Amino acid sequence: MDWGQPPVCLLLHKADSLQRWQQTGGLHLYERSTGTALPVPAMLVQQIQEPISLLLVCTKAQDTLPALASVKDHLNSGTRIVLLQNGLRVQDEVRQQFPQQAVYCLSTSHGAYLRSPFHVVHAGQGEAWLGNLSTPGQEAEQDLLTLLPQRQMQIQWERDIRARLWDKFAVNCAINALSVIHNCRNAELLTRPDAHAELQALCKEIEALLMALPQAPTPAAVYPRARSVLQATAQNFSSTLQDARAGRDTEMPYLNEYLCELAQQAALPCPRNTELIQRFNTRVAALRAGLQPCP
Repeated sequence: MDWGQPPVCLLLHKADSLQRWQQTGGLHLYERSTGTALPVPAMLVQQIQEPISLLLVCTKAQDTLPALASVKDHLNSGTRIVLLQNGLRVQDEVRQQFPQQAVYCLSTSHGAYLRSPFHVVHAGQGEAWLGNLSTPGQEAEQDLLTLLPQRQMQIQWERDIRARLWDKFAVNCAINALSVIHNCRNAELLTRPDAHAELQALCKEIEALLMALPQAPTPAAVYPRARSVLQATAQNFSSTLQDARAGRDTEMPYLNEYLCELAQQAALPCPRNTELIQRFNTRVAALRAGLQPCP
């Protein structure tokens, strides 16, 4: 991959992460059993000396604001921030807390997971859309697209990125928690009869909620979209399941829990999502206690 200009640098927060990066020889990407070393340097955030012109925020939703706070002194009015998080709430939080910066969102259906630290497996080919959250409806910014792996990730410019975010939000709400409850690869939500029936019923409730919520755009049919993503990422484990197995915090406060908050504010019933969250929390506790083996 040609990283072009300005130079790309991976920003890390912990000294042991930098040491691990040095020991592994940097970033490694695996696609179709082929491994590629990516020539990306890394440094600790404390070592930054130059202003940041383009910042890709690749953390989980719950880590986004702390990550931005750690580099805030190196941002200026010309800095462009690109968010890659699931959910909806954190995008608005960033836009409100960083009004001087142009905030973009990159929404993608590509599947990926970490084989080990800094060894990334591209597990499913998908699509990606980039749009300006600060100035909706803006035309494509070709200079920004050329700084990103536009061809490799099939990145398309989206004038209405918020609609894409709602679409991704709906799909994540349909897939992620269920993958933890059933402790399975994505494809198994389609091949296990009990999981598949739950998926269909959950998609139906999510779609009904989005149609009733005043701030939500008219949704596309949720189940066909979720099925398409599951098929494209069949062998992948959802990011939420990966986090639950590793004992990390999950993005559920930004997914189904947030959907239930929006439903409650609008006085809309959401029994399936409410029950789903309860079962999800029970399964996460079991995974962290080592009571549920990982296949």
